[in-house]
Amino acid sequence: MKPLRKILFCLASFSLLSAQELCPPAFLEAYSYDGHVELYWAQNYSYGDVLFDECFSSCATAAEQMMVVNDTSICSDCSGGWFRYEDGTPADCGTGMYPCDDGGDDDFSAFAGYSGIDSTTGQFSPVDSRLIGSANLSGYSAAYIEFIEAYNYPFDATASNTLEISTDGGMSWDTVYVSNPDSVGDYYWFNTVDISQFAGQDIMFSFRYYCPLGYGEDWFVDDIRVHGGQEGQGALCGTFFHYNIYQDGVQIGATAYDEMEYVVEELDNGTEYCFSVAAAYEEGQSLLSSEVCAIPMGPFQVSPASINFDLLEDGEYQESFFQIANYDSIDAEFLISSIELSNIDLAQILSLSTFEDGSLGDFENITNLSGEWVVGDSASNSSEFLPFPEPLDGSSNFALYNDDAAGEDLANAANPMLFSNSIENDDQPSLLVFDLYFPNPSGSCVDGGPYSEDFKVKVSTDDGVSWIVLDSTISTGWYWSSHMYNLEPYVLNFSSYRIGFEYSDCGGNWGYGVALDKVAIKSGDEYTWLTVSPFRGNVSGYSGENDSLIVKVGAFGVRNDFQIQDELLIESGDNVTEVAIGVGIEVSVEEPNISPSKFELGQNYPNPFNPSTNIKFDIAQNSHVRITIFNLAGQKVSTLINRPLNTGSYTITWHGLDDNGYKLPSGMYFYEMRTPSYQSIKKLVLVK
Repeated sequence: MKPLRKILFCLASFSLLSAQELCPPAFLEAYSYDGHVELYWAQNYSYGDVLFDECFSSCATAAEQMMVVNDTSICSDCSGGWFRYEDGTPADCGTGMYPCDDGGDDDFSAFAGYSGIDSTTGQFSPVDSRLIGSANLSGYSAAYIEFIEAYNYPFDATASNTLEISTDGGMSWDTVYVSNPDSVGDYYWFNTVDISQFAGQDIMFSFRYYCPLGYGEDWFVDDIRVHGGQEGQGALCGTFFHYNIYQDGVQIGATAYDEMEYVVEELDNGTEYCFSVAAAYEEGQSLLSSEVCAIPMGPFQVSPASINFDLLEDGEYQESFFQIANYDSIDAEFLISSIELSNIDLAQILSLSTFEDGSLGDFENITNLSGEWVVGDSASNSSEFLPFPEPLDGSSNFALYNDDAAGEDLANAANPMLFSNSIENDDQPSLLVFDLYFPNPSGSCVDGGPYSEDFKVKVSTDDGVSWIVLDSTISTGWYWSSHMYNLEPYVLNFSSYRIGFEYSDCGGNWGYGVALDKVAIKSGDEYTWLTVSPFRGNVSGYSGENDSLIVKVGAFGVRNDFQIQDELLIESGDNVTEVAIGVGIEVSVEEPNISPSKFELGQNYPNPFNPSTNIKFDIAQNSHVRITIFNLAGQKVSTLINRPLNTGSYTITWHGLDDNGYKLPSGMYFYEMRTPSYQSIKKLVLVK
């Protein structure tokens, strides 16, 4: 199993394009927490003249910037290696690395992929692949190569990768650096390799990706520079003292010698602060790094504070969303309640499956599908990459499918589906409530990841002949959560219906799996109009895989010209937040406290982002405002706002979803703000 790559840092040295006496720091990162911001950066060094410089600034041309040589003698149907995927198809670039220039937003790199199956042998294909550049070291008595490296799946490596030098045109190679994937791990490593033994010669250098058994690691290499200097000079940056930290242009502190991290404490939540860093030398202070801005937030944030639905007609259904984000360092359980949700909790139960007796209860597997749901407990069904925690109510058994235990089998894709007994429809709204565990760390099938998987909630009104998808976007993180759906919009005019739960490993991926508990179908009353999903769960600590989540709010018209209002109470420990809900009634929104003098669209933060990003914008006068997301092909994928707004400063959150609520793939997007008198476009990057 190949889990997600961690985005962490191992800081060392790295250089600018030309020698500088007072080398500045670069690539400052700011991470917002409750009342404080953590800063991390890298340090520039100069070792003389830059003779080779490649940072792969464009993904489309990354594979063309250096020569790639693959040894095809070691297998008949080779795959993997530099700029190739496991099936042998070309790969454009790697992503997630540092930009070429301090303050830039490109994140591309050279990419060496692990191999797949050799079709002629049925075994994994070995890989021996070189990424080659050249430099003329004539006239220099010292030389250095600098580069950044990182790995995906380092524990799958079966050999080390190397940096090699050739002085005979590639006929023979000398190893000057060994990259051990286990040592580098899931971190970024900044390397400086002394190659002065080859000074005065014309050299070729090679990043050799070597995997004798196949199905190994992914290797990312970026910001490759070769320096020519003179013996004894070393780094040409002055006599280093420490780093000076600046907040909004004013120095607020300094580090202890060469520490490349700093915590700014006692900040006001909700206020934007901008930071930069300079290196202090005996000879003076360097230039400042590029500035980065951050907004510390309270530990448990909910936005927006209100949701407004249009006036509803009988049987009409609308959905909206709000976000829960956790800016604390510890996980936060939450519970969402209201008067209407309490009524649903007490509603009459038409069907209930707890799985506690070891059976599937009112559900059964659809036959002739690959894989089946089973019933079991946490201890006997957890596997290496999929631990099943106990359900929310502490019960022992639950329904599950463990795809991690099943492994990868492209010839036998798993798509098990449970379906319920036929439920007789009465005169009252039908509601579906269940507990779910679906970590889904690699995303959905549309994301195209190697371990992606899907879970869908479905309903059928023709006894299982066809199915309507109620939700295909659920992801719980590594915790159980509780969900509810109003079935009435789908079953209103039918005498009976069935409920289905479908899991898919996207055609045979080595996925994770899913579990269900306490599946209930309830009968509401003539006032049942509100549903919230999830209404109970857990949000991970900040910078975790599940540090924010989307809550879906559904409003159903129980009669013509239906209007009502309610308040959702979101509780997490001592934190209590309210979200006002209005149907046909405009509920109050917190008035902006700033009156901008001009229209302005701000840069989103964070950027790149996952899973959500914030976009600030200013409205100088009451105007109709439209903010839209476009892909690189210029196609509209999401409309974030399209309505009149009063003068003020606003922040809107985008969760990387299209207008249909589906997760969009990683990549670059554009966002446009347009009013009758203003138009601006900026770019953002979604990473997974």
